[in-house]
Amino acid sequence: MLIVLVAGFCFFFDFAYGAVARLLLTNGAARAARAATVGFNDFQQVKALRVGVIPVAGRQLVPEDQRARGFDELSYVRAYLQCETEADARGMLDYTRWHQLQVRTQRTGSEVEVSAAMGVPRLMPWRLGQLVGLVPMGSEATLRSSWAIEDHAAHYLEGL
Repeated sequence: MLIVLVAGFCFFFDFAYGAVARLLLTNGAARAARAATVGFNDFQQVKALRVGVIPVAGRQLVPEDQRARGFDELSYVRAYLQCETEADARGMLDYTRWHQLQVRTQRTGSEVEVSAAMGVPRLMPWRLGQLVGLVPMGSEATLRSSWAIEDHAAHYLEGL
């Protein structure tokens, strides 16, 4: 009975993590779509998506070891959002799964649709499967989400 309860808890934990990751990915896609509708460039859209998925973006790579010295993540996020180019933002803030994010922006008529995909680890039940060789090590699931919103920028930026 204990094995069934542990397996049930593990599957519930994996499902809950996937649901939260999908919700955050959808929110990030919505932020990127909004950035596209007000005329921001591709990098600005990607930044909006990246910041939207920070809670499930994995381990923080940059800045390193700042939590022990009173690290204020919000100030780094603000500074990151103010960067104008990828080169400016490179050393500012970085997470493990940001490089796995795939973003596609498509304009159709008066609408902008942003599709986003991100790999998330399969958690507890799959790790149990890894122990006995049923699931390959490093197994990930790919979450996909999209958001469509009316495009306002196209009307105002046509003459520029």
